[in-house]
Amino acid sequence: MPECAPTSPTATATVTFVAAGHAWALDPSGANLTCLFEVKDPGPFAWGPLGDRVILGGLEVKGVAGGPNLAPSDKAFAAITWSRPTGKSIVFAPTAETTLEKVLIDGSAQHVTPLESSRYLSVAYHPSGEAYAFAVDREDGQSIWMSTNAGKTPVRLVFSTEGTKFGAIAFEADGKHLLYAAQHADNHAELHRIAVTDTTKAPVAWDGPVGPKVFDIQAGLKAGTFAWTTGTASCTDSIAMAQTPAGTVRALPDEVRPTHSVGWLGTTQLLVATGGCGESLDLSAVDVATGSIVPLVSGVSVAAVRTPVPTPPAPLPRPVTALGEGFS
Repeated sequence: MPECAPTSPTATATVTFVAAGHAWALDPSGANLTCLFEVKDPGPFAWGPLGDRVILGGLEVKGVAGGPNLAPSDKAFAAITWSRPTGKSIVFAPTAETTLEKVLIDGSAQHVTPLESSRYLSVAYHPSGEAYAFAVDREDGQSIWMSTNAGKTPVRLVFSTEGTKFGAIAFEADGKHLLYAAQHADNHAELHRIAVTDTTKAPVAWDGPVGPKVFDIQAGLKAGTFAWTTGTASCTDSIAMAQTPAGTVRALPDEVRPTHSVGWLGTTQLLVATGGCGESLDLSAVDVATGSIVPLVSGVSVAAVRTPVPTPPAPLPRPVTALGEGFS
């Protein structure tokens, strides 16, 4: 990396990463490399919905292009999400606790736990900002719910009576569909896409073999397009996958090293990281529709996209569940 002179990134510099102790940004073409700021602990390195603020370790927030800052704390978390549509707050599940908490950018905090005595596995805000979905582990098994953005009136969307485990979840841009990963009792993974107004049906978007899991889900900028990372271990044999209206593809089909789906740079362009356990990462911009690959940068420790979410935000469908609960 060149010597760092921190400055604001251009709006097109949506590829971001940490290398040599600093956060950087560049265009998906590889142009306009910009040093953003020093990073001691990247933590989740997750950008807000406007691409102007990022969560680092200790729930620290660093802003760019006029975005706000929040001083680091001693808080650790098991699950985390930015609020939508602008990122005025962060909802997270404190590690080893059974609550959900909300911290606002001004540093104030709120208790927003929808279900007591539950271990929160993942959480995702609805594009409208009016609600969030969450996966929990309770005495009667694991399930996926939705509640208001204050944690009120929780409604169960998906549950299992056969030992299915739930993990990554994400709302699609249309606000009508929820993507979720399910690891079934026979240890095979499925990625489901359900309509939040009819959870009696759980269509399978991808049916995996026995063994591999789904580690993450990256909802696309349009409904029907999404990406995920699958494998038996996140850093030894992971594979970046993508789904478009044209079908399912492996993002880097000829790559023998582990690959990881990072996020969407455009409607068909996906940022993919390549590298194994303890290795630095190589980043590429992959057009999953055409197969074209743009190598971007090497020597990266963590990466993320700061692509703004689609506007205007999709409204929350009403009622959220018209026909009751669904099995998985």
